[in-house]
Amino acid sequence: MIRKPMKIGMIVYPKVEELDFVGPFETLSHMEEQKIDLISNTLTPIKAYNGMKVVPDSTFSDETKYDILLVPGGEGRKKAMKDPTLLSFIEEQAEHLKYLCSVCTGAFILAEAGLLDGLKATTHHSALEELEHYRKIEVVEERVVKNDTSPKIWTASGISSGIDLSFELISELCGKKKAKEAADRMEYPYWKFNE
Repeated sequence: MIRKPMKIGMIVYPKVEELDFVGPFETLSHMEEQKIDLISNTLTPIKAYNGMKVVPDSTFSDETKYDILLVPGGEGRKKAMKDPTLLSFIEEQAEHLKYLCSVCTGAFILAEAGLLDGLKATTHHSALEELEHYRKIEVVEERVVKNDTSPKIWTASGISSGIDLSFELISELCGKKKAKEAADRMEYPYWKFNE
């Protein structure tokens, strides 16, 4: 069972794509009783891909156990996916997470950690062929891919798809009605849900 308040962690790093985590941050903030942390190697402000400066809330050395961990992509993922401290943090968190999610090319970070082996996954359309180099992953071109594993591992395709993934989380955790209410508040008519 997920604790209240629900602890949500979002990894950030230099040159991370802003909307990959800002979209889910905004969307998931509509859930009741949640706390969202931005997590990085240090508490030093980070410059994201398009120039936004972000101040992390906690570091990989903190001992917080999260219910949901989201890994965004962006140009900086090429360096982040080779960072042993970041990968170790994700692997350790995966032992007790309820949901492990990636947005866009954040899938490569999960792939490097070996957490997508034997699973279906998606990423930005321009990087699907690159993701196929990980032979143990079944790469599919879908907006959101859900694996019913422990933890549940979900991947979202391109940049804005992280918002859709977040609505799917709200729907599963709080009900479709709550997700629809959040989508209405955000004036986001693009999320497709089953009545």
